[in-house]
Amino acid sequence: MTHLRELNLNNPQDVQNLSDFLLGFNLQLDDIDYGVIIEKDTQIIGSCCKLKNVLKCFAISTQHQGESLTNQLLTQVTYQAFNEGYLHTFIYTKANNLNIFKSLGYEEIVTINDVSFLEKGHINLHAYLETTQQQYHLFNKEYGAIVINANPFTLGHQYLIEQASQQCSHLLIFVVSEDISFFNYKDRYQLIKEGTNHLTNVTLLPSSHYVISQATFPNYFLREPKKAFELYASIDITIFAKYIAKKFNITQRFVGEEPLDIMTNQYNTMMSHLLEEHGINLHIIPRKSNETGVISASKVRLLLKEQRWEEIQQLVPLTTFNYLKNNPQLIQQLQNYDKQH
Repeated sequence: MTHLRELNLNNPQDVQNLSDFLLGFNLQLDDIDYGVIIEKDTQIIGSCCKLKNVLKCFAISTQHQGESLTNQLLTQVTYQAFNEGYLHTFIYTKANNLNIFKSLGYEEIVTINDVSFLEKGHINLHAYLETTQQQYHLFNKEYGAIVINANPFTLGHQYLIEQASQQCSHLLIFVVSEDISFFNYKDRYQLIKEGTNHLTNVTLLPSSHYVISQATFPNYFLREPKKAFELYASIDITIFAKYIAKKFNITQRFVGEEPLDIMTNQYNTMMSHLLEEHGINLHIIPRKSNETGVISASKVRLLLKEQRWEEIQQLVPLTTFNYLKNNPQLIQQLQNYDKQH
């Protein structure tokens, strides 16, 4: 007899048992905040987990496939996501599960290297594109685009946007909307808006869920970090080129040069090749520097942690500086923040 139950994330043995089960499918246990398993005689025969609204770690023992276990697992995890306020869910799964999820109402966004990315919800990719196009009147023009996180917004970001805006008739700025950075989306968006309001040919857009953050991309498919990163980059860039750029008639994309970041350099190289296949030109703009070196958001966060205000003032627009000065609680919160981006 089978039994479905919630995974106890505080029980090391429970977590280890799931990890061992996933290894049988050549999968790794990834970061999760909720999970359910189906057991038979104390042995796990099926699993599905999630992190926020992204479903992951889905697997069912071969001998038990076709027993409606998929529906049981997805129903429970989706219900939990709904209770947490998520009306829209995504799932990354091996491509051989694609038709199973399609039969349960999921829509395929992209499949690359045997991994499929799907979604379910009323506000799907096509709705996002249509609504954004109408709301921002993105018609009858060719656009340039830049994707920016701005954690926080620096003079380097401002310079990059200014340079890009001079090389296209109109620049779309996609602000990464996932709250996985130290500075929240609302504040990042406002700082970018204030720091670019002197430019007349730029429009700020929310990226929604379709500009994928590496921080939320599941790595459980591949044990080698390099291959996992390549998969993440391929999916992210393909979604941008195949859907976003096509809908909004984006013919140019701009990025900052990353002389010190090997992974971002690799991402930019992959982007150049993939965008070219879709007729989109990539422009890599040299980073802005001062006497202390390249201007970066990570440097600003480090200086803020140490309250080195004179140095911060040399790296950020006045609007960002005033925001940092007026929010002293950020200094204490930064003490436990150690991410690079």
